[in-house]
Amino acid sequence: MTRPLTPKERMRRALWRQPVDRLPVQTNYTGTVATALAAHLHCTPAELPARFGNHLLRVDVDHPPRLSADTLVSFDWWGAGWGTATEGYWHAVAPMAETTDLEAYPWPDPESPSLLDKAAAMIAADAGQHFVAPNFGFALFERAWSLRGFDAFLMDMVCEPEWAACLLDKITTIQITLARRFVALGVDGGYFGDDYGAQKSLLFSPALWRELIKPRLAQMFAVFRVAGLPVILHSDGDIWPILPDLVDIGLTCLNPVQPEVLDHARLYREFGHHLSFYGGLSTQSVLPNGSPDEVRTATSACIRDLAPDGTGLILGPSHRMQSDIPPANVVAMLAAFPAPSGGKHQILNPKS
Repeated sequence: MTRPLTPKERMRRALWRQPVDRLPVQTNYTGTVATALAAHLHCTPAELPARFGNHLLRVDVDHPPRLSADTLVSFDWWGAGWGTATEGYWHAVAPMAETTDLEAYPWPDPESPSLLDKAAAMIAADAGQHFVAPNFGFALFERAWSLRGFDAFLMDMVCEPEWAACLLDKITTIQITLARRFVALGVDGGYFGDDYGAQKSLLFSPALWRELIKPRLAQMFAVFRVAGLPVILHSDGDIWPILPDLVDIGLTCLNPVQPEVLDHARLYREFGHHLSFYGGLSTQSVLPNGSPDEVRTATSACIRDLAPDGTGLILGPSHRMQSDIPPANVVAMLAAFPAPSGGKHQILNPKS
């Protein structure tokens, strides 16, 4: 009898569109959802990834949380502030809103010796079972606007492109240093997050993206591709115009492939020979608002349209699940996921 693939092996093969024994799956969720689902399934939040059958383990820099005096804002490693009262991401403080002095800004140190200690410990504890990727969320454009302010940086890109390029260069240099350290640590690929699309178009012109974002993103991707590792990019919204460019600079896998803006059948038809896909189940429509039957139907349709050849898809919600998604729909989604050969979904057999 053939040994089942490990989650790491299955992910690697699916990312490169090689044959797999079944599609890998990945379900991400907020802390609020973790608490609710753990109670619903009679387990602990720490047990949820195994219950979901998750294949991806994301690691990050070790940054002790820093809160504002009123605890309403949490500051990330770069110094940007995020509201603590919301379940998702709510930008609260742009530390460069009132300055363009890049040399005076207290940039984080990507060479800090202890920066990856927690990541190293997580990789060691996992013992090679899961596909490990460093989390470069808010990788470039999003990192720039988180520091400068969203509206302000969009204006900078048009009115002060040379300064905008210098800011992006600062970010790129730090990210490349981090990427090289993660590759040396033994990760299995790169995971980047950088949203370029709205519901019906890009946030700015393709020409501006190609001028300011593409060459720097290519440098980040290259750290992993030169090492022979795949690259995953999370980019929300309607990014059709730049998909060929992303292929051109070495993208391996596109996430979250929102069905509202990226038609799955067309996506596979036009890019299925160049890209694998990750996500596909809408956290905007069917998961929060559909019935369990509609969730099961959407899951089957996602598999049919994005993985007609049985590989090239990491199946899961299109984004982190939030508390507007009923637990019954989560169970319906998991029931429609490909089950281990001859086995059962752990999610459907909660502890009594």
